[in-house]
Amino acid sequence: MAVNELTATQNPVGLFRHYVLTNLSYWQDYVAAELKDTAALDRDHPQIVRAISFALELDDAWPAVEGLIEEFAAYMERRGYWEAWQWILTKALAVAQRSDDKASVVRLSALLARLALRQSRFKEAITYHRSTIHIARRIGDRTNEARACSNLGYFYIEQGYWRRAETLCCHALLIFEQLGHQHGLAHTENHLGILYTRQGLWEQARQHLEHACAIWQAMRDEHGLVYGYDNLGRLLNEMELPDEALPYLQQALNQAKLVGEEALTGSIHLNMGNAFKLKGELGKAESHYWQAKTIFQRFTNSLGLALTLDNLGLIYLDQKKWQEASLHLENALHAWCDLNNKHNEIRSITYLVEYELLRGNQRQASNWLEKAEQLLSQYDSTGEYHQLQLQVNKLRHNLSGDFPGQVAAK
Repeated sequence: MAVNELTATQNPVGLFRHYVLTNLSYWQDYVAAELKDTAALDRDHPQIVRAISFALELDDAWPAVEGLIEEFAAYMERRGYWEAWQWILTKALAVAQRSDDKASVVRLSALLARLALRQSRFKEAITYHRSTIHIARRIGDRTNEARACSNLGYFYIEQGYWRRAETLCCHALLIFEQLGHQHGLAHTENHLGILYTRQGLWEQARQHLEHACAIWQAMRDEHGLVYGYDNLGRLLNEMELPDEALPYLQQALNQAKLVGEEALTGSIHLNMGNAFKLKGELGKAESHYWQAKTIFQRFTNSLGLALTLDNLGLIYLDQKKWQEASLHLENALHAWCDLNNKHNEIRSITYLVEYELLRGNQRQASNWLEKAEQLLSQYDSTGEYHQLQLQVNKLRHNLSGDFPGQVAAK
């Protein structure tokens, strides 16, 4: 005992180093063993984050700590501990850059890009993705090059840059096929399924989404299936098949609970709301939209929140609750403008055209429609937004009379 006390007194730095490395090794083994036990990780994640933060102060803890960060990333993302995880990743990236560890720089930049996308920090997501692609190509890391291309492609899908998205995703798909990388293949097939859903190419979309689900099922990737089932439900809603959509969406919700994925449940509830709206069950639709809104607000998901505001506005429009409809539709439009998402900004304006038509305000409806036409002319010179153009043409045709249609935000 006296010897231990003397050693600790004489070499406190050495004792701290020994403690940090021993603690790091323990949590490495623990996370590897308990990665699928969400309850266990919920209980112990503060200690794991603390162990990582201490280890990042020691040069000889690298690359072991970087390995633990990679393994622990998915849990921290899906449970919504985004601010703490951003701090860890940013600090780790600085260590990797200082050490000139380019392989780790690629992996950590990819994780920061993925996290930024979840946080709706889109400019940062683009910067990190592009950095990942650039460095990955330089060092011959084809896996992370393809992963970054696929994820950047997904970002461009959500922003309405569909040709860029398709180019990136198809490039990623080719690399993953050459590498036989099943995980990457599944996610990229999923991204292409979302893209073709947005473009109204139903059969292509379904083929890619079902292929993604088949890969995830073969891999027993329970988390991947959350995405797959949710997107199949969304596709079937777009095809106006809500009775087929709801079983997939319920499966997605069950899978999300199984793997502890909380952030994605906002999207699932949004799509369930759309399905019930298509069925004419407006009370159930509204309930799911409010659940989605609560989740999106909790996770600061500005894109999901804007979609939900659109849908709540349309529900109130159907119910002729004019004040609530106007409030939500205008808030949605402001949200799309803030996000600089031109596709959804134009779509949101078409909902305001419908609102004014139903109120009998022809002049205001015409003003909004002219704004939509102006934006389409300015931002869709290549004709990518075919469905929006059809909707605008329909509204122009019906402007002189009653507007008979019903629309749903997706």
